[in-house]
This record gives sequence, C-alpha cells and structure tokens, in this order.
Amino acid sequence: MNNLILPNGESLYYIDKLTALYVYNEIYVEKQYLQHEISISDGDIIFDVGGNIGLFSRFVQNCAKNLDIYIFEPVPVIFKVLSANITSDSNFTHLFNVGLSNEEKDIEFYYFPKVCADSTAHPVDWDFKLKKYLENYNDVVVKTNPLARIVPKFLRKWVVNRSLKKLYQSEKIRCHVRTLSSFIEEHDIKRIDLLKIDAENAEREVIAGIQEDHWPLIRQISMEVHTHIVGCKNLHHEMQSFLTSKGFSVYLVEDDLGSRMGVYMLYAKRI
Repeated sequence: MNNLILPNGESLYYIDKLTALYVYNEIYVEKQYLQHEISISDGDIIFDVGGNIGLFSRFVQNCAKNLDIYIFEPVPVIFKVLSANITSDSNFTHLFNVGLSNEEKDIEFYYFPKVCADSTAHPVDWDFKLKKYLENYNDVVVKTNPLARIVPKFLRKWVVNRSLKKLYQSEKIRCHVRTLSSFIEEHDIKRIDLLKIDAENAEREVIAGIQEDHWPLIRQISMEVHTHIVGCKNLHHEMQSFLTSKGFSVYLVEDDLGSRMGVYMLYAKRI
C-alpha cells in the first residue's frame, strides 16, 4: 500500500497519486463540500456516499467533535485503502464496502487504477468527455502538463484521446449496492445532517433509493452531479428541481471549471 505526506503534513495511504492530490485539493483547500452555507456541527450524523480513499471523512473528523459518520465505498480495493486511512471508532465511524443505488443488487464497476476516484458503474460518454477536454485545453490539460502547450491544435484531439485512453484503462469488478433507505431503517437513523454524494455518475440512482418518508430526515446535501454520461445532459437541472420539490433551498454552481467540464456542484439546505 502506497503512502505519502500531504501538504498539511498528514500521512495518507493511496492508490494513485493523481487522485490523492487532486481530491485533497478539492476537499482540504477548496472545501468543495462545505460551501454555500453547508456546515457541520458537533454531534452531526454524516453520510459519505462515495468515500473513495477516505479524504472527505478524514477532513470532517477535524471540523467538529463526536461526528457519527457512515461511509460507503463499493470497490473492494479502494475500500481497503479507505479503511487504512480512517481513524476507526466503533461508536462514531461506520465503514461499508457497498455502494448506494435504487435497489439491492450486484453490478459491474469499472475500476481505474490510475485514477481511482473516477471508478464507476456508469461509463462516461467518451465523445462528450473528449470534447470538454479540448474546449478547456489550457485550464485542464496544460495546467497538469505544461509541455502540452506546444502541441499544435490539429494534433490536440489525437494526443488528448490517446492520453485519456491510457489513463482510463479499467478493470471490471463486481460490487454490491443497496438503497440509502435500507441503511436508514437498518441502523434506525433519526436524521442525516449532511448527505455528501460523489457517486461518479450514479447520483440519480442514489437519490432514487430514498423513500418518500425518509426525505424529512435529511437536513443538508452536497452533491457532485455528472452530466457526461448518456441521458444525463440536463441532470443538474433535474436534480435542482427535484430537491426544490422536496423542501430544500438549492444552489447550483454553473460558472466554474468543473461545470464547464460537465460536473456540477449542487448544495441543498432544508428550508
């Protein structure tokens, strides 16, 4: 198991360094999940859906005391690293090697060893993804690889496609998924103070797995909405409307690099 020292001095086990440093910046520096009035207080109950290697749960453990955290990660090899990274307290931290969806079943995941945070059961629309990389070439490609600046425009599509195909070489793994409501009932959850969802193209299924009578238990939601899969081009607005209908005040970020790449941050607080 690989280990590195993060910029804040903490030690972290990781699978690929690209994921470790990128997600660290998202969570610790940009505080992506705690924007637009989303907050955490002592004693809160948090559901971390898409725990990956554990950086979000590690981060919130330092934000408040006595948090009750339920962490869900379906891919076994990622879950093993997550388990090593989380300070376990049987009373306050609960790790589940399972994904959340609209029903209980076993499904095939695409595990990406070189960029494990993007592992998914729902592959992206490759043409759409490639188009977004080319549209944001300087902000995405050149920023991570300055030498890409010298690639002539007529070669960029070929170079980016080749690089992404190499980066996203996958292994197929069978994983188990259940509904969020099944965990609410099994663990007698009385409230969820923050539902964080980073389910890599499965957010529609995660939301569909919440029974009507459980919606009043949820106080806040921070969610990545991915529109770069077939049939999801308008998913960000679909989720915004749906959560508004459930009694939330919803803020959708539509003016940052993530949204230009087809990944939107959505923040919802119960009114």
